[in-house]
Amino acid sequence: MTGRGDGNGTRDRAVTVQIGAVILFGFLIVALSTYQATVVPDQNREVEFLHNQEVQTDMVELSASVAATGRTGSAAPATVKLGTRYPSRTFFVNPPPASGRLSTVPPPDNENASLENVNVTSSVGNEANDYWTDGANRNKSTRFVVYEPRYSNYREAPATRYESGITFNRFSNGANLTLTDQRVVEDDRITLVAVSGDLRRNGVSTVSVDPEAVSTISRRERVSGELNVTIPTTLNATRWDELLSDEIDDGWVNDTHQTGPNRVTIELNDSRTYSLGIAAVHLGSGDAPDRSAAYLDVEQRPSQMTEGTTREVVLEVRDQFGNPVSGKAVTGYAPEGSFVGGTTATVRTDDDGRAVFEYTAGGDDAALNFTFVDGKNPGDSGFDASMPENANITVDISAPTAGTGGSGSPLAVVGTATAFDADGDSTPGGVSLTVRNTGNTSVDITAVTVIPEDIRFNGLSDEIAGEGKEQSELYVESSTQSGYVDVELTPDQYTYVSGRGRSLSLIEPRTERALNTNTGGLEDVSTVVGSGMVEVRGQTNTTVEFAEFYLVGENSATEQNMSDRDVRIVVAYMSNDGAKRTAEFLVHTAPPGSAGGGGGSGSGSSQTSFTGTSVTDNTGSNGKQTDFDISYSVNNTDFENVTITVVNSDSGVQEGQYTSVAQSDTYSFNDDNSNKQTYDIVFRIYASDGTIEDEVTITEKSGAG
Repeated sequence: MTGRGDGNGTRDRAVTVQIGAVILFGFLIVALSTYQATVVPDQNREVEFLHNQEVQTDMVELSASVAATGRTGSAAPATVKLGTRYPSRTFFVNPPPASGRLSTVPPPDNENASLENVNVTSSVGNEANDYWTDGANRNKSTRFVVYEPRYSNYREAPATRYESGITFNRFSNGANLTLTDQRVVEDDRITLVAVSGDLRRNGVSTVSVDPEAVSTISRRERVSGELNVTIPTTLNATRWDELLSDEIDDGWVNDTHQTGPNRVTIELNDSRTYSLGIAAVHLGSGDAPDRSAAYLDVEQRPSQMTEGTTREVVLEVRDQFGNPVSGKAVTGYAPEGSFVGGTTATVRTDDDGRAVFEYTAGGDDAALNFTFVDGKNPGDSGFDASMPENANITVDISAPTAGTGGSGSPLAVVGTATAFDADGDSTPGGVSLTVRNTGNTSVDITAVTVIPEDIRFNGLSDEIAGEGKEQSELYVESSTQSGYVDVELTPDQYTYVSGRGRSLSLIEPRTERALNTNTGGLEDVSTVVGSGMVEVRGQTNTTVEFAEFYLVGENSATEQNMSDRDVRIVVAYMSNDGAKRTAEFLVHTAPPGSAGGGGGSGSGSSQTSFTGTSVTDNTGSNGKQTDFDISYSVNNTDFENVTITVVNSDSGVQEGQYTSVAQSDTYSFNDDNSNKQTYDIVFRIYASDGTIEDEVTITEKSGAG
């Protein structure tokens, strides 16, 4: 009995151990299953989330690479990590590695980027508008770059998109989160980057994307008008209002409008001028946009020349995006005067797209024709200057004169040219001189050219808001009127003064070239003209001022002290018979506040000058209508002669003139036909080369005592 009972007890205990083991194993299976179902997905979701943050950074860098390629023509390839792998697990199962897709896609409805109401103000003679006025030329196709993740657990992960210059996340619920600032309008800069190509990358690995520059923004056009910029975008106008808030607050952008389901129009301020640049960048395979020559623009032209002189005429060939095309042949035709080699010449564009012609002026005004069409003669009767591939410029030709106060010109420099400080920084960077019309009839000054003898002084800027005296690059003031030329510059721009100088026209606004210390290049700028040409009556003076001169490097500009400098000035003028002429002077500048002898190529205070001038009115005492004793004295005898000229101030008629070689002398002037008249008595000292060493004017009314 006892033995049987003991055996049954042992068996019961064995069964209990087995049941416990089964239960424990069941708990383990449940724990592992729970871990596989909950913990592993959470951990994998974190891996996917971290990868998504990383790929967003990759897309921002890709967008920056595209922008840099369009701006400079070269940029480092960008890498995008398409997917990620999960950490290895011994007892647990992972899903396949997370992958992603990177591709270029057309905008919905194949929308294009476009410009409306564009007026190119930087083009000489409006040549560029021959191309840009055609609406088809203002539409540029583009594509979007999209990254789409394929995660197993992070299902709400966004797609990251690059559209029209901005990178952002698009979530499945329609929400958007921008990752970069917009680049379409930044202050006065309009920048469009047209993306082309078929890019398709799928998988887990990291891929390299190397943007290819099709057309680089190496030149920008100054544009104005009722400008509208329309861009394809899946972001709405409200979101673009937020992106452009700074430009709206600063007055560069008026508003944005939803002009289509996937199209937004940015309305710009029509009272301002903008800098337009369009680039083309290719990604992946497929055909790139056409890069051939689209239109011909005038880069530089001489508006006025003297017969027999030679100046550069610079043309530029541009592609459909407005950027230079190198290696293109341009043919020019000169019906008056000639190019190097004859009336017809062909020049191939350089790396900057420029074709430089050397033109020598003939005897008559010239209309020069140019074209880049192979085999076409711009001298043919059927030449159409309004076609984009053609260009025409006119050059006013004047007869040569002796200049520098010689017998061929009535204009002469009097006194000493001086430096002056226009912007209040204590550096006298401006140059001022006095020019006298020694003739008896009026002349009209139409333009002035300045040529510093030190060719390093390559920049000119007044650096002051406003227009007029000491506020404009050129200011001319006579006894009857004043005129100015103000170049519209940004703080980084300086009017370019080449080795041949810089000519500024008082007659009409024109396009000039400016050095930009921010970009390191040359840009087109416009001038503002006040009052037109300046009349200088006979026997009167006019002031000519240039403000102020700079030495401009690639990234900096230093204002120059123009004291004790040699500067060449060429004054273009029109005489009362309509003839166009020029007078050229070489002046040596004195420091601010200097006065006294010398003009032309003199040397300041060491020159001959008057020590005394006087007019004694004897009218009435001897029965004469007008009786003056006019006397002078000079500080030395180193001069050719002294002249005394008497001009009736009311009629402008010269009533008398006296010439003497004495160091001091008296001229007795009598006028029987005048009574109570006012006269200008002009004393001049002439050097042996014909320049005026000193000049003094006294105004006297006869019979005044």
